[in-house]
This record gives sequence, structure tokens and C-alpha cells, in this order.
Amino acid sequence: MDLGVAMSGEVLEDKLEDGSERGRTVATWNTRRLPKRLTPGWTNRLIVACDGAWRGFFPLSGDVFWNPEDPAAPYALLFNPRQWTRIRPVAVSRFRGWRYLATGPDTPPAPSANLPLPTDEGPASSRTT
Repeated sequence: MDLGVAMSGEVLEDKLEDGSERGRTVATWNTRRLPKRLTPGWTNRLIVACDGAWRGFFPLSGDVFWNPEDPAAPYALLFNPRQWTRIRPVAVSRFRGWRYLATGPDTPPAPSANLPLPTDEGPASSRTT
């Protein structure tokens, strides 16, 4: 299953640094809604929109952590920040939070390793840790 999220460029850079400079193999994306269609294991993708375009994706776990002490964003999606795959930017309407992605015009294209990472800030949608 593919989940699309909107991040600012600053947040995306921080997540990428979690994997490349801090060596973390798991990072989180906190949200107030529970995704119910994730498949078991690392078979899902967290596809990132930044500044009005899809920019790339991370492998996304089918496990979701729950923190009852955080009523604003009690669910934590787990993804691997060391395995970022850039894609050719594809325009997308701005949105908040996350959404399921299906095959169609909003589906990101095949990966491409020759694209620069986004650096401009855009709208953030959920808290991150």
C-alpha cells in the first residue's frame, strides 16, 4: 500500500539526515488518523509530497505505534530513512495529513537517482518526532 504525506522541505531534509548522518534505520511520521490498509512487513511506501510535487518515497512498515499520551497525533508510522528513493517531481494538489494512493494520475513515476532534493519549505501536515 502506498501512503502519500505532505512535508516541508526542512522536515524532509531532517528525515534524510536521520538515515544518512545519524544512522537511524527507523524514523516516525506522527498522525492523528490510523491507516487501516497497510500490509504486513516493509511492503508499503511512504510517498512524500513537498512544495506541490511528489518527490520520492521511503519503505513503510505495516506496523503502526500508538501513543495514548499524544491526543493530537497518537499514531506513529514507521519508515526507513536510509532507503530514500527520489523520483521525477510530479505535480500534486496540496493536502494535509496523509492519503492512500492508487494507480492513476497521482501515482508517482518510476524512480530516478539524478534529481536534486527539495530544499524549500512547504506546508507541513503532521507532527514529526
